[in-house]
Amino acid sequence: MIRKFILFILLLSGCHWLHAQERTLFNDFDVSGAFGGPFVEFGKINGQMGTGVGGGGGLIFHNAFLGGYGLGTDYANYRLNNNDYRLELKHGGFWIGVTSPDRKLIHFYADARIGWGRAQIKGDGPGAQSDRIFALTPEAGFELNVFKWFKLAFTGGYRYIGGVSQLGTLKSKDFSSPIGTLTFRFGGF
Repeated sequence: MIRKFILFILLLSGCHWLHAQERTLFNDFDVSGAFGGPFVEFGKINGQMGTGVGGGGGLIFHNAFLGGYGLGTDYANYRLNNNDYRLELKHGGFWIGVTSPDRKLIHFYADARIGWGRAQIKGDGPGAQSDRIFALTPEAGFELNVFKWFKLAFTGGYRYIGGVSQLGTLKSKDFSSPIGTLTFRFGGF
């Protein structure tokens, strides 16, 4: 009998909890979908063209999204003290964006990645170094609806890198560059 009474009370409190509409900070946000996928970034580090590969995902709020990303690049042929090194740039953080209403086959798309990470000179010889960085990458372009669950964005922008001070003659401007990005977004839109 006591078990039935406790079960009855739990059911009543559960029903009350389901119908309660408590006001919260994010109460008015209406999540209309979610996505995830890879992207490829083309840009320069120290005057050398290279490719960065990353990925991320986010929640969609009508025509805007908020999420996170991670990106890594590897550029070869940096010469220091008669030794060859690789330059690496890795960062991750917040990913925000907006699209025009996506009922059209091709539509406007813009995003920005705001993150933190590391720039490194890597190799076997003496002089391998590392420094923490801040990255800001705004970009704009267009997006193509391939399927209801797959969108492909083509954008151009600028990768700003700040905070490089521990990598010998390399400075933040050597890691900053105009970029082009190809973004694959898979999900429920």
